[in-house]
Amino acid sequence: MSKTQVGTTHNFVLVQGFAKIGSHDALVGADGTKRLFAELFADPDRPDVRPQDAYQTILTSMQPGWTLRLLQTFWPDPEPRLAFQRQAQGWQKPASDGLDILHQGLLLSTEQFPLPFGRRTILEFVYPGEEGMAWWEGLENLCQGFGVRIAYLSTSKIQILFKWVFSSALV
Repeated sequence: MSKTQVGTTHNFVLVQGFAKIGSHDALVGADGTKRLFAELFADPDRPDVRPQDAYQTILTSMQPGWTLRLLQTFWPDPEPRLAFQRQAQGWQKPASDGLDILHQGLLLSTEQFPLPFGRRTILEFVYPGEEGMAWWEGLENLCQGFGVRIAYLSTSKIQILFKWVFSSALV
């Protein structure tokens, strides 16, 4: 049997903390590598989003030897529920007791029903040195033509990401 190692979470579990690289936050792995994170999402103002083309452009623009990981996670999304709750709480007080009970029941059920999940696409880039920073910061312009936006993750968002990936009960 081959001794080839396919993947490991060791570097994520045994991190050394966070470092600042330019204006970006990076996770420092157990091996000393600095890892930058960004979320990719569709531009809501564009109907012609082409994520496959954006992914292909990202991969073909990389230099040999660089490491990039694409994570697609399913994440609880509270925003649709919160928006509905705010809207429902703003409704006029029902005229009858029966309608008032229904209204209160609707609000209660939206609070207790499980959150809907949404897919999130995260990039992890192992910082290769200064030559990689221009590429990393240019991702926004690289993907813009395909209707894909980039949001670089801060330290707090990276921590939330890893809590969700490794123990979703903690989030």
